[in-house]
Amino acid sequence: MELERETNRILEPVFKEEMQAIIARRKMINPDCSDTKPDDLFGIALSGGGIRSATMNLGILEVFNKCGIFQLADYLSTVSGGGYIGGYIHATLSRNECHNKTTDAGQNGPYAGLFHKDHIEHFKKFGSYLAPGTDGIKILNRLRLAGAFAASFIMNLIWILSTFLTLAFLMQCAYSFIHLPYERIIGGLLIVSSVTLLYHFFCHPLRYINGTLWRSNALNYTEGVLLLFLAFLSSYYLLQSKCPLLCYVPYAPLVLLITGFFANPNLLTLHRFYRDRIATAFMKAAGTGDQALKLHDLVVDGDPNKWHCAPYPLINTCLNLQGATDDKFKGTKTSDYFLLSPLYCGSKLTSYTRTNTPGYSTLTLSSAVAASGAAVNPETGTSTNKVLAFLMTLLNLRLGYWAANPKYANRSYIFRFVWWPYYHIVELLSKTDTKKRRVNISDGGHIENLAVYELLRRKCKVIIAIDAGADPEYGFSDLKNLVIRARNELGLEINFRQAPETVIAPEPSKGFSKQHYVIADIKELPGKSKEGAYSGLLVYIKSSMLAGKTWKVSTDDSYFYKTYHPSFPHESTANQFFDEQQWTAYYQLGRFIAGDLLNVDVENDPHYGEKTSIKCVKELYSQFETYNGFKHAEN
Repeated sequence: MELERETNRILEPVFKEEMQAIIARRKMINPDCSDTKPDDLFGIALSGGGIRSATMNLGILEVFNKCGIFQLADYLSTVSGGGYIGGYIHATLSRNECHNKTTDAGQNGPYAGLFHKDHIEHFKKFGSYLAPGTDGIKILNRLRLAGAFAASFIMNLIWILSTFLTLAFLMQCAYSFIHLPYERIIGGLLIVSSVTLLYHFFCHPLRYINGTLWRSNALNYTEGVLLLFLAFLSSYYLLQSKCPLLCYVPYAPLVLLITGFFANPNLLTLHRFYRDRIATAFMKAAGTGDQALKLHDLVVDGDPNKWHCAPYPLINTCLNLQGATDDKFKGTKTSDYFLLSPLYCGSKLTSYTRTNTPGYSTLTLSSAVAASGAAVNPETGTSTNKVLAFLMTLLNLRLGYWAANPKYANRSYIFRFVWWPYYHIVELLSKTDTKKRRVNISDGGHIENLAVYELLRRKCKVIIAIDAGADPEYGFSDLKNLVIRARNELGLEINFRQAPETVIAPEPSKGFSKQHYVIADIKELPGKSKEGAYSGLLVYIKSSMLAGKTWKVSTDDSYFYKTYHPSFPHESTANQFFDEQQWTAYYQLGRFIAGDLLNVDVENDPHYGEKTSIKCVKELYSQFETYNGFKHAEN
């Protein structure tokens, strides 16, 4: 309870200013329904899943937007691939001149510019966003990808080599004061080592006769000490040799000192390449592909009362804490939920800081989205493998981001100069924690891949969660993770009215699902709150296909994508290179799923967007509370 009270105290100013922004936005978007209360919030969550998630969510949100549902959302919570489309939405709406201006909800306001057909065509061409294009252009873009990896690997060698040579220099200095009878010592060590190994090899059967003759711990200690001495003398021998590289040893400390201030992993790893590709593929459609849009610029002059037209963004990342030893971390298991948003950034274990403070004032929207989608990273939350983390750091296979520690983010002098090799070594040895000036964040899916947790934390009345993660066996692992975390960490119970495994998982004999979605009731556990129990609805949508409702890749083609790709719609997330046919398949599936949920015919009715009569969150809640297909406005 003490930790819960501390968490609520930390989050109070965050929630307060978010509510100011939400109220200001509702007055702007829909003046007739602007009475916003903390128990009357609507959030949409877009899951991880790379380009697959981005494409399917695009189709769903396009239909939501035409039906007037998307404009009602107070929050847009995204993680990983869901953030690609979230970034496009915020970049597009931030360019509309809608600050301090009343606009109509629906297609007469700023939302009319979303999901324009030119934008859709742009997304289709960039389905293979890491190396887009065709023919010669595609070859050049793949060469760019290879070049980015090669350059990041080579640049990583600068600090590794200079560190190694610096250690060699320090050893050389130490050896200059020591005159060792090298040949005699190395000979003696070799004899002792040989005897130890022979004893270890031949005498272990004697442990059955007399245990005192066989003490494995003592043997291993002896072997470890011998290894250390052999390494010490080997380095001494190397330094006495004529190796050409050794002539540069005296300069190594200076090289390490100077280059250390430039070896920024946020710039010299694949993170920057990844960020640029996301910005070009998704934000360029909104005219902001130059990565200039700062995250805090989504709020006008830092004033939550001057919020732009979009739902308030919650960009979810994972805070990696492999080296944490503080008692506060009990139960967190090496990770925490780290939020990036226009007003505040941080987590409950680091506290939160305003996004316009020196530590975060230069963070761009595209960098935040890239950090949220940093699936390839040495540290991956609870699934971190420290041996693999060591190797990935050496190879510079890192998409993660070293963010300013919110504890110190308002101290500008701290972040002007950073000696980066220290953080390289921290990552190399998996010693990340919250005590340093920088914290390591990676893909939010490393802790919660549905992006729903922060919406539950804000007690949203209605949550629509779109799960586009890869789940070919329909094990619902991301959903189970959310349900367990909600109960254990937030004291919330999520009760599904129908078991997802029963109605969404395909029938083995048919290969198709009965439904795309299920509805759950959210309730606080008894005794959790003294202020009145929170209750809400979770509409959980899963990428799936219905029997008897097949759909075409395009309206002009009878080719059925799934016929030749049985794993669709759960093809591997490792495939981030969608061709136009594959992209269209997921995009059309998203549109069909949204039409099925809202009970509109998106394929054959050009006026389907006019059928939905929902005007505010209370009406949306009423629709789902007794859901049996959406009720539509009468013509």
